[in-house]
Amino acid sequence: MGSIKEILEHSDLFQGLSDDQLAKVLPLCQEEVYEAGVVTSPEGTVCRIMYVIQSGKVAVEVTVRIGRGAEGSATIDVITQGNCFGYPGLIDPNILNTRARTLEPTKVIALNAAELKRLLEDNPEMGCKVMSNLAKVVCSRLQSIRQTAARILSVIFHDLKAPLAAAENYNRLLLGEFVGGLNEEQRDMIQRSSDRLSSLLNLVTNMTDLSRIDFGDLRMERISLAEVIEGCVETMRPLAEKKGLQLIAEVPRGLPAVLGTSVRLEQVVRNLLSNAIKYTHSGGVVTVKVTDETYDIQAEVVDTGIGIPAEELPKIFDGFYRGVDIAERGTGLGLSISKKIVEAHHGKIWAVSPNPGNGKGSKFIFTLPKIGEE
Repeated sequence: MGSIKEILEHSDLFQGLSDDQLAKVLPLCQEEVYEAGVVTSPEGTVCRIMYVIQSGKVAVEVTVRIGRGAEGSATIDVITQGNCFGYPGLIDPNILNTRARTLEPTKVIALNAAELKRLLEDNPEMGCKVMSNLAKVVCSRLQSIRQTAARILSVIFHDLKAPLAAAENYNRLLLGEFVGGLNEEQRDMIQRSSDRLSSLLNLVTNMTDLSRIDFGDLRMERISLAEVIEGCVETMRPLAEKKGLQLIAEVPRGLPAVLGTSVRLEQVVRNLLSNAIKYTHSGGVVTVKVTDETYDIQAEVVDTGIGIPAEELPKIFDGFYRGVDIAERGTGLGLSISKKIVEAHHGKIWAVSPNPGNGKGSKFIFTLPKIGEE
């Protein structure tokens, strides 16, 4: 189990301190023992006592609220010997505690947070080391919170998607009159229901995509962005032709490869093409152009459509944002997801409206870093 000094010198908060510096910390320490299931740091309380685990296990938990009523606890980390908790007492202004609950009989080293804070202020060199260690601990816990949230969202969205898809399938059976005829009023009501369900399914899919991207669920490999774009253009061409639009692709051969995920980059291109087609009137032109720049591959989707008002342009990549003058409203997540995907590929995405080339419509541009030949 080790002495208090041995635990402290190998702990995530005090590692790197000299023997003389550790000697100044020891008078502040007090050993405490807890049975399993004890909440030593209640959530939302001011931190007055900090802890370093001597032996045992502690779960660091946060409260998760879904809607107005449902709430539960989520474990963001399980910490063991040498790990600290209750660290907000060292941070100004005071941040409230997350909940800490023992998972088994646990022995801890308790330190008065205010006294430790004064000690570090009086000894700047020691304070710098401890606060540097603390920054690493906080960063690690924040990453754990993000991962936990992503997992929870993924489960929620999966459980939402299944019943929505089942309900939509029943509507399709009814609309196809596989279970009997429908009058006009019944058909209209079921069609409206089906449209709403499709919108909800699209929203759930988009939210799932967001959580996966935030979670870093991208498997990168060497791919051809040119092939990705050409495939998307051919997929979207029937939609453009049905609307009476000309869809032009200017994709040169022999472009350098990029490091990326084809499925996700296809999602970006389809989102941009879908928007361009949706907001361009019959007789207009949508052009996809790819160029080989010094360090990047640059792709542009240009349309001759209705354009984007200047006051809305800075907001279009925000989550759930939809233009105030747009009649056809989606979830408002397509561009936000596209931005996250491009940035996860270490690229950039932006928009210009009207297009400087012809004074009409919009131009969406994204860049991805190219990789050299192997």
